[in-house]
Amino acid sequence: MNTGQLTKKSFFQKHRKLLIFLSLLLLASAVLIILIAYSPRTYQPAQPANPNELSPYLTHKLGPDFYNQVQLDQPFELIIEQEGINDILARYLWPIQIEGFTVYTPILHLKPDGITLMAQVNFKGLSAILSVSAKPYLDSDKKMNINIQSVYLGALPITPLAQKLAQKFVQEHFDPQDPIESVNYAIVSNQPFDPILYMFGKSARITELTLEAGRARLFLTPIQ
Repeated sequence: MNTGQLTKKSFFQKHRKLLIFLSLLLLASAVLIILIAYSPRTYQPAQPANPNELSPYLTHKLGPDFYNQVQLDQPFELIIEQEGINDILARYLWPIQIEGFTVYTPILHLKPDGITLMAQVNFKGLSAILSVSAKPYLDSDKKMNINIQSVYLGALPITPLAQKLAQKFVQEHFDPQDPIESVNYAIVSNQPFDPILYMFGKSARITELTLEAGRARLFLTPIQ
């Protein structure tokens, strides 16, 4: 064995733990990048033909259904279609800036076992799909709880971190005394809130919620 071979062997023996650590670090970094870069096939935002106009689903279907039935002053059922909601969402002025993050058009998935809200998020040149899954329910007091279950960045679970960031954000930016912001506060904080739906100057309380594939059935009682 020559001197060069001895020197190389000696080097690897002395730095074996460091080399293993660096290899594992590189592997972990590669896995992390792959997880974050994962893009679910289900993230396909709607692309309205006339994005600057109000959603025809809102003006010709959802709105009239709600308005016509709420005036009868009797409990009624309102069906919310996933496709229609995503058409409404797509017509907002996306992207928006939030605390250094750029958020692009979100989409909502409705399933019997819950809901998932997804959006592309950019931060300092890095892009990933943020997915928030929840199982909304009405408690014994008929209060709504969105009941957020998990948050993923790509395929990377970040639920505890997201909860801490969300709580910090709502504490700094939301006013619990404001009627609208109090609902946003409750949703982000996984707290119950009064499930009142306001539309076209009318209001109704959600008394029952049933989720199906691609739709939600709301049972409402008009509020006079």
